[in-house]
Amino acid sequence: MNVENSVTISKETISRLIKDVKEIIKNPLESHGIYYKHDDDDLLKGKALIIGPQGTPYENGFYLFEIKYPSNYPYSPPKLIYKTNDGVTRFNPNLYKCGKVCLSVLNTWRGEQWSSCQTISSVLLVLCTVLNDTPFLNEPGVTKTHIDYDNYNSILKFKNIEVAIITMLTNEYIILLFSHFIEAMKQHFLKSFNTILTMVDKEIEQQTMNNNPDTIIITTCVYQMNARINYKDLKKKLIKCHTNIKLLVK
Repeated sequence: MNVENSVTISKETISRLIKDVKEIIKNPLESHGIYYKHDDDDLLKGKALIIGPQGTPYENGFYLFEIKYPSNYPYSPPKLIYKTNDGVTRFNPNLYKCGKVCLSVLNTWRGEQWSSCQTISSVLLVLCTVLNDTPFLNEPGVTKTHIDYDNYNSILKFKNIEVAIITMLTNEYIILLFSHFIEAMKQHFLKSFNTILTMVDKEIEQQTMNNNPDTIIITTCVYQMNARINYKDLKKKLIKCHTNIKLLVK
């Protein structure tokens, strides 16, 4: 691993980063849906993938992050940049539209702050916990009676498939930037395709039963989101994505 960088990195930082990387290689977090790749050329950079946990609005979605470590790591926390992002959807109160990741352990959210006892693995495990079944409740002061609660979940469920699955598998920039994870993402998508398709079919059936138009607009006051929801169009995109990946997969 090349440890050259434009900034001075102490021996202590180099030693600690190597230790953390060895730990996550020895004890991988793939059973939690977490994948990590340290940069081969820059010791102060890494990338992570979290596959959305089952039973949550993030189910089977691909949540991608760039990680930048400070030159005084572990005495200061790393900075995470959220890349599963269309610039308009607030996928989680802790994940900003601009790509900022807010967690207490990163000193960017209220709660228990960063300490040098934290590791790459512990940060990723904490990050995974915010992708839960009631993400809107991560927002301080919000309860299930909030006027935007149901609308937020409805947008998130749709955008998880449209953006976190389809876009992440087809966007050339993402494919290049996160090339190390793409094969695992494709394999997971192929395995989970029928489950995703069944969920989409249920939404289409529900819309038909309710005599709703194919396209509906859902908005939220919080985060000022305005989403065009059309599950019939989404199904076409999903099937096309599956067909193309099936042809390309190894």
